[in-house]
Amino acid sequence: MLGVTFGIAVFIFQAGLITGFQGTFIDRTVNTTANIHLFNEADKNRKSLLEKWSTDTTLWVVTEGQKPKDINIKIQNAAFIMEDLRKHSNVYGVSPGLNGQVIFKSGVIQQAGRVSGIIVKEEDRIFNLQQYMKEGDLRKLETSSNGIILGVGLAEQLGVQTGNSITVISQEGISLSLKVVGINETGLTEIDKSRGLVRLATAQKLLNRESNFITDINIKLKDISTSEKDAVFFQRRYGYKAEDWKVANANIFSVFKVQNLVTYLVIISILIVSGFGIFNIQMMIIYEKLGDIAILKAVGYKDRDVMRIFLTESLVIGVVGGLLGLGLGFIVTKIIGSIPLNIKGFVSMEYLSFNRDPMFFVLAFVFGLIATSLAGYLPARKASKIDPVNIIRGK
Repeated sequence: MLGVTFGIAVFIFQAGLITGFQGTFIDRTVNTTANIHLFNEADKNRKSLLEKWSTDTTLWVVTEGQKPKDINIKIQNAAFIMEDLRKHSNVYGVSPGLNGQVIFKSGVIQQAGRVSGIIVKEEDRIFNLQQYMKEGDLRKLETSSNGIILGVGLAEQLGVQTGNSITVISQEGISLSLKVVGINETGLTEIDKSRGLVRLATAQKLLNRESNFITDINIKLKDISTSEKDAVFFQRRYGYKAEDWKVANANIFSVFKVQNLVTYLVIISILIVSGFGIFNIQMMIIYEKLGDIAILKAVGYKDRDVMRIFLTESLVIGVVGGLLGLGLGFIVTKIIGSIPLNIKGFVSMEYLSFNRDPMFFVLAFVFGLIATSLAGYLPARKASKIDPVNIIRGK
């Protein structure tokens, strides 16, 4: 019973930890970044001039070292596209943006990153930026022509706080002195340590672009389960690259798959070991109770009656051990989840996040019950086949 208890508790703890962490990452990603990102992508696989010139299909043309064509990254007819997107039944909100690589400078400290020009009200409406403000007020960015909000990691690297001034230098060589009006913490480490938010007009000035120049359209969906299908539709409709949030984070999701595989292999191994323990104990009980089994069969018990006795015992072990395991697992996750650890990884978390979905506990209990039932079946079948005559004669 203790074997089942600890097996289920480990199931609850380990699987709950992994799925809880992944759930936190997905929630943060869905809530703070675009569900679909529309942008102009350079054609990396374009045909060379030699291939376009050659009409002979038997001629083998090889071009080495061809670089992507320099294209205008501006989204043409952006206002029309955004208005059309807002009419789509699954689009919750649309926000334009202008992104560029810059150097953030504070005193002698320099840090490479990117600046994102946004329309503050629209960005806050669909991504709830105010909720993730660690310092300062988002409204100050809207009213300040030279304001900037830094990610918490970037602010730490630069050694600045709200109210300090920094210099931002763009690739075009334009330098602006901006005042830090707030510090933002999304919990996504890569974003928090590299991004600065400014007004769209400020970004256009910094990157030396005209007032209608935008490079990105961020789309928030009502139902994210259809993001892949919607991205394909938007890309075909508008002719720009449409990347959904799953594709954008494909590398991280591949790590999650490996985590899940290892986790469930460990859990299954633990439950199999528990099952073998139950099997061995049941077999020992049968050998100890051979005389009792023979007497029961001699007074009229049938094979199925004897089998039912030992199967019932296995199920009792599984049910009681499973319930104790659920309780122990829940208590352990509550205790560990209340300890501040300040974890830095794909996601920054002050506390470990566990999956405590009731269906998750039901799955753990059923899985443990199946393991104990299978472990008790063979001993019960052996007990039902005992010949009482031979046992009593041996006595």
